[in-house]
Amino acid sequence: GVCRHWTSLYAVEPLIRTETPPNSAALGVGTAFAFELTTARMVVLGYWDIRGLAEPIRYLLAHVGVPFEDKRYGFGDGPEPSRDEWLAVKYKLDLDFPNVPYLIDGDVRMTQSQAILRYLGRKHGLAPKDEETLRRVDQLEHQSADVLWSSVRLCYDPDYTEEKRCQFLVDIADKLKQIEAYLKKYGPFGAGKSVTYVDFHLYETLQVIKTLGPSTFRKGYPTLVEYCDRVAALPGLKEYLASDRFKAWPFWSPFAKALAAQNKPPADDC
Repeated sequence: GVCRHWTSLYAVEPLIRTETPPNSAALGVGTAFAFELTTARMVVLGYWDIRGLAEPIRYLLAHVGVPFEDKRYGFGDGPEPSRDEWLAVKYKLDLDFPNVPYLIDGDVRMTQSQAILRYLGRKHGLAPKDEETLRRVDQLEHQSADVLWSSVRLCYDPDYTEEKRCQFLVDIADKLKQIEAYLKKYGPFGAGKSVTYVDFHLYETLQVIKTLGPSTFRKGYPTLVEYCDRVAALPGLKEYLASDRFKAWPFWSPFAKALAAQNKPPADDC
């Protein structure tokens, strides 16, 4: 397969930059604009052609209105999925820890999805400013990651069954109730009144959980439903989610047994 090259909501090719970059408030979706080049370097985000671990980064970049190249690596066109497209360039990008997702932002070249989120959060004013809030956000980030990786283990389980999915929804309930209690205490966003990078991570984690059990999520976690609606309505992100740049399916690679391209979404209830 051929590597997919997508650009963000706000990007056109060639990119010509003005003194003041456009933002979501200034531009409608699909608006073509021209800028004068002072530098031709565009942010590049590289990942598989799935939502996976890169989707929260795409959300953040859409929200702040940063033009970026969404470089997606496919899994080949053969009967079995292949990583060859990514492996052909993996060690040619000057990355300290070659992996996906990766971010190239000028002279910055980095991997590790949560490190990328934190870096972009600091750069674009979406990081906590005080130690107490940072401590809370750190906790929430890791709680979100615990929930996400629990779902990853389920979806990539070679012996995945519907019964295991239903049991997962029971087992994960305590962690979700804890997140609900946190948001009731400290919300409306993860850091209180201000949006931070953790909100994009938590939002995507909750989208995975909602997809694994739509009725369970909708009926059992009203605070999380409201939170997801709030995040999805953020400027820039709202437009991204409504555009053809957003690819709602699949969440995971074809090596997964659930939420992958070859799978249908799970049943609505257990």
